[in-house]
Amino acid sequence: MYVNLRLHVNEKFNINIAWFLIILGGIIECFWVSGLKYSTELWQYILTIIGVCISFTCFLKACERLEVSITYSVFIGIGTIGVVLNEMFIFNEAVSIIKLVLIAILLLSIIALKWVSKEA
Repeated sequence: MYVNLRLHVNEKFNINIAWFLIILGGIIECFWVSGLKYSTELWQYILTIIGVCISFTCFLKACERLEVSITYSVFIGIGTIGVVLNEMFIFNEAVSIIKLVLIAILLLSIIALKWVSKEA
């Protein structure tokens, strides 16, 4: 009984770490995607490449514990939301209600994917 409980707790912990990694990877993705567009100096390109490596490492580690379809959707969704918000609020791209509504729908979809996944 004790061994089974301990294995269950470790498995749940590993799944929570995987979800943390996929969220972290998605957040880092927001920055390196913007770095692709706005880098002008060598050190900025190097930071962008480091961001790509860290982001995809988080993604690949999360894929070891979570369904790949869910992991990929969440990773890309977080990245998309972050890049659109970066462009609007940091780089002064036009803000529109339709963009904000679509981001909200995407965010709700990501939450729903986590909710319905087997590992939630």
